[in-house]
Amino acid sequence: MIIKKLFLIFFLLSAVNALNAQDNPENSWQQRKQQFKAEKIAYISTELGLTVEEAQKFWPVYNKYDGILDSLGEARRKLFNPKSTDIHSLKNCQCKTIMDKWFELDKEELAAKNAFYNELQKLFPASKIMQYYCLEHEFRRKIVAEKQKVNGSFGKSYKNE
Repeated sequence: MIIKKLFLIFFLLSAVNALNAQDNPENSWQQRKQQFKAEKIAYISTELGLTVEEAQKFWPVYNKYDGILDSLGEARRKLFNPKSTDIHSLKNCQCKTIMDKWFELDKEELAAKNAFYNELQKLFPASKIMQYYCLEHEFRRKIVAEKQKVNGSFGKSYKNE
């Protein structure tokens, strides 16, 4: 009897949580983002074949880099969202300001990528670093392919519409 009540409570809490995620797109986005990161970490961990010592060196450096990229992505989303802003309603000076800030964020991203690469060079041979970058690229390709399979329009060319 107690197990049935606990199961019912768990089920109701799960349902409420799922409804909350649907009502709040930000929660849904955060959940998808966390799921993506977890899958990526599992994939890289498995495929890169790091020893315990290597993993203790790699993941703190990676997490710092990933945090910087997250911050830059959030700054881009706050700067401009084409889904919620009519580009044609912006004045030229507003467009210029947005683009100038956008390219500054690109420079910061490149600096973060260089810093990450330089840190990895201190820890691993070039072959291991290159293997990481190949796995990163391969993982992103897998995600894009899965999205295309799920909702056929992902990545579709606008020329075909």
